[in-house]
Amino acid sequence: MPDRESEQLNKLLSGVAGGEAEYLDGIYLFAGKRMFAVAISLVGRDYAEDVVHDSLIKIARFAYKYRQDENPYGWILKIVRNTALDLIRKKKAHPTASAEEFFSLASADYAPDKRDDAIMLEQAINKLAPDERRATYLKYYVDMTVREIAAEMKISKSAADRLIKRAEDNLKINLSAGRNNV
Repeated sequence: MPDRESEQLNKLLSGVAGGEAEYLDGIYLFAGKRMFAVAISLVGRDYAEDVVHDSLIKIARFAYKYRQDENPYGWILKIVRNTALDLIRKKKAHPTASAEEFFSLASADYAPDKRDDAIMLEQAINKLAPDERRATYLKYYVDMTVREIAAEMKISKSAADRLIKRAEDNLKINLSAGRNNV
């Protein structure tokens, strides 16, 4: 992210922390597309607007906690992610986006070195078996517990635990193989 953009977001967040609610419009202009992307990936289009709206309220409420040395996009998108996960837990609904859709990690917005890492991770995830991909998605992106994953996948808790361990081991192997090919 360019320094100018980071400075602008820092000023907007400072303004919101100072009680200037109209600065939320600027935050939405800068980060709205990314906020929607995160929300859609976790809860689908039906609930994405609600998540972004609730996230803006949380940003206004907790802007005083934002530290200027933090990545403003990271801070904002973490709020969106947590808000979406709260909604998932509250409604006991599961994300409408599939694991395959969510693991499209390479974004044109990334710096070239980060994009290469994202592509390598995406390829490593794609080599996992479908049940391993699903378990990885539920554990690391939906933030489910092993017990919740077991219930979602209709397997025992110990089977879910073994599945996650196998997925992690295979992911390490796939990433090592990918790094050796670079």
